[in-house]
Amino acid sequence: MNNPDDDFIIDAEHARPHGWLHRLGAVLWPSFLTAGVATAVFFANVDPEGLRLASFPDWQISREAGYTVGFFMFWAVTAASSFITLTLLEPPRQKVRSPHA
Repeated sequence: MNNPDDDFIIDAEHARPHGWLHRLGAVLWPSFLTAGVATAVFFANVDPEGLRLASFPDWQISREAGYTVGFFMFWAVTAASSFITLTLLEPPRQKVRSPHA
């Protein structure tokens, strides 16, 4: 009996998304979620006011500003991690000779 999946061939060149917007989303969305979890875990154990007093006592910033800075710090670190992973998963670019050359 003929299996319909026998005719289904995946071209490796077209199997991966090529758009920059898709790659940007693949980096920013999981890093956003991870930064949210990291922020919740970190600030459940560390008070931003106490951290400010221990590190920069002359600065006058609110707790909310501390939470915001912490979130964006975690987001930057996890986005860098996701970007490095995306870069390492990309197949190496190969030069293809034209059959008409």
